[in-house]
Amino acid sequence: MNRIPIDSAPYQEMTIAFKGHSLRLTLRYNSISDYWAMDVFDLKRDRYTAQGQPLVVGVPILWRRPVDYCLVLTDESGMGFDPAGGEDLGQRCLLYIVDKADIEL
Repeated sequence: MNRIPIDSAPYQEMTIAFKGHSLRLTLRYNSISDYWAMDVFDLKRDRYTAQGQPLVVGVPILWRRPVDYCLVLTDESGMGFDPAGGEDLGQRCLLYIVDKADIEL
């Protein structure tokens, strides 16, 4: 598992490398509905892997997509709550990129 450096800024865009992939992640906080969404763009393939994907705790994000990685959002408080209020990312909720082969369901 590799931790992705995120914080609670309401709009974040970053490029990360993982197992030969070059990915641009865009995270957005929707203050009206109180949730975080993410886009994943594969720079080598020049296409989106996901758009508007909600960030939720405890679910391997992108698990059903035809890629060899997924993203995992954790709740460090141990309560298992999704990020809320726009202030939880990077503090209570941490984001990781993981090789699917390393996950046991």
